[in-house]
Parts: sequence; C-alpha cells; structure tokens
Amino acid sequence: MGRVLKYISIFGGVQGLNVLLSIARNKITSVLLGVGGVGLIDLYSRTADLIGSSTNMGLSFSAVQHIAELHGKGSSRNGKEIPARENVALVHYVRLVRSWIVIAAAMGFLLTLLLSPLWAYISLGSRQHTTMIMALSPLVAIMTLTGGELAVLRGLRCLKSIAIISSVGAFLAILITLPIYWRFGTVGIVPALVLSTGIIFLMELYAAHRVMPYRISFNSWRFLRRAGRMIRLGVGYMTTGMICAACELLVRSFIVHYGSFTEAGIFAAGLTLTVTYTRLVFTSMDVEYFPRLSAAKGQVERLNVMVNRQIDVLTLLMAPMLMVFCLALPVIVPLLYTRDFLEAVPMVYAAASYMFLKSISVPIGYLSLAHSDSRLYLYVETSYSVIFLLLSVAGFAGLGVIGVGVALSLSNALYLAIAWTVYSRAYGFVMHRDTLRRCLIQYCLLLAGIGACAIGQGSLFSLSIGCLVALVLAFGSYRVLKNEVRLTERWRKLTGRKRTTATDD
Repeated sequence: MGRVLKYISIFGGVQGLNVLLSIARNKITSVLLGVGGVGLIDLYSRTADLIGSSTNMGLSFSAVQHIAELHGKGSSRNGKEIPARENVALVHYVRLVRSWIVIAAAMGFLLTLLLSPLWAYISLGSRQHTTMIMALSPLVAIMTLTGGELAVLRGLRCLKSIAIISSVGAFLAILITLPIYWRFGTVGIVPALVLSTGIIFLMELYAAHRVMPYRISFNSWRFLRRAGRMIRLGVGYMTTGMICAACELLVRSFIVHYGSFTEAGIFAAGLTLTVTYTRLVFTSMDVEYFPRLSAAKGQVERLNVMVNRQIDVLTLLMAPMLMVFCLALPVIVPLLYTRDFLEAVPMVYAAASYMFLKSISVPIGYLSLAHSDSRLYLYVETSYSVIFLLLSVAGFAGLGVIGVGVALSLSNALYLAIAWTVYSRAYGFVMHRDTLRRCLIQYCLLLAGIGACAIGQGSLFSLSIGCLVALVLAFGSYRVLKNEVRLTERWRKLTGRKRTTATDD
C-alpha cells in the first residue's frame, strides 16, 4: 500500500498543478466564450477523440507493454546499465511503432477531411459546421502522433519527462489559447486546440528523441508486417476507445439536438467538475500500477493483493476528497467559471458517487489489460458505454442535465457489478473482506453527506451534516493509512524530521 501511495503522491502533485492551471484556463474561457462556447469546445474535442480512437489502431497503448519488456531485458550488459539506443531489439521495435503511428496519423487526417460533413452532422446536428470539422484534421493527426511518443516515454520509464511535459504543456496551453479566444471568439476554438496540442507533441518528440532517436521506415512491407501482434492487440483497444468516444459524443449530440448549446455547456462543466478535478488519485494507474500488474500476470494471489491494495488507497483518498468537494461546490463553481454555470451543481451532486465507484472498478478493470485480453476488455468496457448512453438519454429526457448525472452514477455501479463478476470468473479475482467492509462504510457515509448537501441547498443543517461526514471520512482514512503505510514516519522522512529519543544522563 505504501508503494501505491508514493506514486499517487508524486504524480498527484504534478496533476494538481495541471488542475490549477486548468482552473485558470476554464475560468477565463467561460468569461470570454460563455456557456455556449464551452459547449462547442467540448463537442469539437470529443469529435476529434472519436475520429482519433477510430483510426489510431490502439498503438499508443498496445506498444507500451512490449517496449517496457524489451527495455527491461536489455537495460544491462555484463552487469552494467546500457543506454536504450544501444538495445538493438528495442531500437528496432520503437522504429516499427513510430512507422505505424505515422500511418495511423495520416489515416486520421484523411478520414476527418473526407468525411467532415458526416462528422459535423453526427456531433452538431448540422452540416453548417463542416468547415470547422475539416479544420480538426490536423488535430486528429497530431493527437495520434502525440500518443505514439507518449507510449515510447512510458515504455522507457521516462517518468520525469512525462511529468515536466504535462505541467509545462498545461501552462503553454493557457498562453496560446486564451489570446486566440479573446481575439477571435468561438471561431478561434479549433486553431487554439490544434496549436496547443501541437506544442505538447513537439515537447514529447524532443524528450523521446533524446532517449531514442526518431526513425521511421516505409520502404519494406516485410518490416512493417512484423507489427501484426501489436496491431491485433491494439485493434481491440481501438474498438473499445472508439465505442466509448462514440457513446460520449452521442450523449452530447443528443443534448444539443433536444436541448441547446447552453445545456451542452452545463453538461461539459458538470462532467469536468465531476471527473477532471477529482482524478488526482488516478494519476499513477497507467504509469506505475499497470506495469506492476502486468509483471504479476498468472499469479492469482499476488494479483488479488495488488488490486485490493490499489482499491484501498484510492477509496481512502477519494471519499473525503469528494465530500469536501461537494460542500464547496456552490462557492467554487462561480470562481472556476461564472454564475451562469451554477446549474451544473445539481448534476455534480447526482454524479459524485460515480468517482467513488470508479475508485473500485478501475483497478479491477486493469486485470484484462494486464493479461493482454483485448477481447474480454472490449466486451466489458463496451457494456459500460452502452449502459451509459441509454441511461443518459433517458435521464436527460426526464430530468435534464441532472438526469445525466444520475446516469453516470448508475452506469458505473452496473459496470462495477459486471467487471467484478466477469473478472472473478476469468482471473480468480476476490475482494478482501476488510477492503469490502471499508468500501461499503465509506460509500454509505458519502451518500448521506452528498444527499444532505443536495437537499439542504446550503442550509446550516445540511452543511453541518456534510462537515461531520467529511471529518469522519478523513479521520477514518488517516487511521487506516497511518497503520498500513506508517504515514507519520513517511511524513517525517519527507520533511527531514527524525524521531527524537530520550537518552540517559
């Protein structure tokens, strides 16, 4: 559990800086473009995600495992560590990955350009936005190329570079996008997205090139066909990502069709508040948890211990964080956006338990990824996307954006039940009794606190209940972490303070 907490702390700190920068960007963006403009940014971004997920062949994910494996095997020679660029097998494989990434980027560019009227109709319900969708074609290509270089950095364990690029990229995004929004309004949304993503790609390319010089090759089909296993594995992940992105885009499109851009902006803000600002505790999953879980593939007991410890730490951190977040929502929404976005607060209350359930379901969901079982991963993740789409449509039709918040919580509860059942049978997953007991207690307390905030609407009684729940959750989490990972000793070590002991005169 201590190892999990360590990496969450490291990458959570970086993500925390990114969130602060994101808060500043969203605040100024909401002032410059209004609720409708925020909705347009969200729709354009999700459209690019959908097209990219449909054309990137999942290479940015499927390549990481083998790059890490080759790097680990060839990292030393005669007991001495050697640079990655001198590992022949690794150099060969990275060149293969980069070659296919360029092919995928070209496919994404062309499909965006050629099918732009169709994408405009699907995402915005009108072909009037075709020109802006055509302008997204460079964004789709750059996103694919960025994913490829990030895969190289992750596989080579260049964690420091990833952290620096993430923080600097978030800062540069503000410097680039906001002047464009101020000068051109909503017309500048797509150019701003392309430029900010392009800057991040160039930084990742520079960092990856320093470790592994950039080389690609298209002159030999015999060379390119060696990526068969990587592509087969990646296609499963690509299909999953495509379905997830399509369902999310359809939800947004439904809101625009039967609601308005204003409601789409409220939904986008509510989703950002629910997911983005509370995802700090998930930042170590891809970087640290996934490779460690992959190394234990086939060892049922060891896998169960890893998954349960990950669930323990995530839920212990998430529960008090969510409760404090819900208490502060009426105050922080006008600070993060404008008062026009206060309509998103009820949606966030309805969706808040989604993030707690996600703290349980995500560590379990990584089991299929660690076993490279793309087919099972596709089935389970698709079930969530379809459930989310159906519940969101029904929820918005009945309750507006609040109904979409309810749909988020219900869909993740059903996904947790499905993932738990399927992976128990497939990989022998068992949740430890102590872990299950802690999760149930925290979840019931959290629901009581969120319910008080939502019903009381800022009354003294509701705030008192919410604060009491937050204190109970925080104290309970502290006690468990203190006993399990020797939290006090780790803090003393971090701050340079040593335990003092009495000595005899």
